[in-house]
Amino acid sequence: RGDAVGATMFYGRGAGEMPTASAVAGDLVDVVRHMLSNSNGHTNMRSYLNLPVKAIGDTKSRFFLRIQAADRPGVLGRMASVLGDHGVSIAQIVQREHQEGGSAELVVITEKVLEKNFRSALDVFEEMDEVREISSVIRVYP
Repeated sequence: RGDAVGATMFYGRGAGEMPTASAVAGDLVDVVRHMLSNSNGHTNMRSYLNLPVKAIGDTKSRFFLRIQAADRPGVLGRMASVLGDHGVSIAQIVQREHQEGGSAELVVITEKVLEKNFRSALDVFEEMDEVREISSVIRVYP
């Protein structure tokens, strides 16, 4: 019951051990954040550091790459050379069985590599006659 609202009723799941602990921990983090930023807790206050965002090209990630390529001798070797020339180390590579139309599916998983180096290698793949399609490029997180 409140003066402005009259009788009210709230219902839902009880708090319990874990939800209560989570709420208390969250409140403590908010209090410390406000103390460190000299904020009085207003919701419109921004209590975060203004840090520059790192350029994506300067980040390191592992990558999953799936390519449809001509099924001819030497194609896999040329592709591995392109990756190596751009500083991309291969963790795993699999060539799937022969596909219709004389294509082979190549699946490559890289070691951690600078994004800009990996993207440079992809640019070369785009220009190669042997590469029919870059089917998938997925950044792999630890």
